[in-house]
Amino acid sequence: MDVSCFGAHGHVPLRVGLLPAAVGGILLTAPAGSARILQLRATARKHRWADHRAVKAEAKDSSKARR
Repeated sequence: MDVSCFGAHGHVPLRVGLLPAAVGGILLTAPAGSARILQLRATARKHRWADHRAVKAEAKDSSKARR
């Protein structure tokens, strides 16, 4: 496989040429994927907390109605 990068030219085996491409792809996508996972976890936590408050308020209202 012929490789040209920043003015340098050379010939390397295909698997050696694909290794930096794979590593570069991982380095580019990992931060974006991690950020998205953190965003989804925060949203899930917010919804869980809102559901917990709603259930607690509903239980409080139903106990007042029984009196």
